[in-house]
Amino acid sequence: SGGELDKEHWPREFPECAGRRQSPIDLQRRKVRFNLALTALDLEGYGDNQAGQFPMTNNGHTVQISLPSSMRMTASDGTEYLAVQMHYHWGGASSEVSGSEHTVDGIRRAMEIHVVHYNAKYESYDVAKDAPGGLAVLAAFVEIEDYAENTYYSNFISHLDRVKYAGQSTVLSSLTVLDMLPEDLLHYYSYEGSLTTPPCTQNVRWFVLANSVKLSRTQVWKIENTLLTHRNRTLHNGYRSAQPLHGRVVEANF
Repeated sequence: SGGELDKEHWPREFPECAGRRQSPIDLQRRKVRFNLALTALDLEGYGDNQAGQFPMTNNGHTVQISLPSSMRMTASDGTEYLAVQMHYHWGGASSEVSGSEHTVDGIRRAMEIHVVHYNAKYESYDVAKDAPGGLAVLAAFVEIEDYAENTYYSNFISHLDRVKYAGQSTVLSSLTVLDMLPEDLLHYYSYEGSLTTPPCTQNVRWFVLANSVKLSRTQVWKIENTLLTHRNRTLHNGYRSAQPLHGRVVEANF
């Protein structure tokens, strides 16, 4: 995409992109409402070493891994969500450009992970994606820890070369999503928002983990510089800037 300019034109084709509960947002710690009732998310199947065929695709905007519906997340209010796919947002136009979508007190992290789920009360993702309360995203930040290679990411990163070109797919034969997330899953922010790409549907419940995944500088560099867009340019800056809150309240359990 042509970056920010394109994003300004989204509402022409996708009116919801100009809506009043858009994502991402800036998470302002002083303004967050503490909610004791936000207990730990129950993540089922996340920690299993899933053996099988997990398609990993370069869709021209990001790298996306398809997830089995045996992976499910139950929120503190009992709502159950089934996993669909996970993908990444990064910056990378220069070595100092971070690319997370959410910011915390205005600070952008190196990358952001999104695990997309749909509400189990709907029969499929295709139904849920347009339905009220249909989607939930578990999001996590990635930060650079200079010399500490995160070996949990070795398999994923080694497969990036196989999806260099937009439209290419490969298969991961084993996947443990829990290992690709932060160690502490207990603490998170939560708010009502939208998809961060068109059609920007405003039916997404966000769970943004407070703690980050740590990757080495080299690992982040490989993610930032391996993939190409549909125009065969290096895939950089795949994030949308912070959207207005419009009176929404962000809750957190820490």
